[in-house]
Amino acid sequence: MMEPHDRSSAEFAATSYKQMLTVAAPIAAALPVYAVITEVISRGPAVEPPVFFGTLRIAFFVIAGVMIFTATIVKGVMLRNAPADPAARLSRLRTATLTALAMSEVPAVFGLVLVVVGRARPDFYMLLAISAYMMVRHFPRRGAWEDYLARGAGSSVR
Repeated sequence: MMEPHDRSSAEFAATSYKQMLTVAAPIAAALPVYAVITEVISRGPAVEPPVFFGTLRIAFFVIAGVMIFTATIVKGVMLRNAPADPAARLSRLRTATLTALAMSEVPAVFGLVLVVVGRARPDFYMLLAISAYMMVRHFPRRGAWEDYLARGAGSSVR
């Protein structure tokens, strides 16, 4: 049987997780919206890409590749030393999750820029796939979320 303290900890974790979902879900839902915007823009008149377009493409793809690793490293570092206070742990977990999710959206935004500047639909969809992968990778998982909040010091979350 659960102790009253354990029950309140579990309730705290469940409530905190639900609150995070209300923020994380709309962030993830932005990705299909970018695809709709891309399709609308692509139906417009063709434009001649600027001379720097090739360099911009390469830079965006390189940055997107680096973002995959950077988001994981930043989130891991932020969660490495968990504070003893549950409220402080929650704050750190929220910040780390939102940071990783925001970084996950960057490749899709780069793709949207490439569509606006040079009508590069295939590039957009490749960058969207990178964003989708990152979003799935960093989207909060209930079990890991609860474990981090319950265990505290020394724990990490995926």
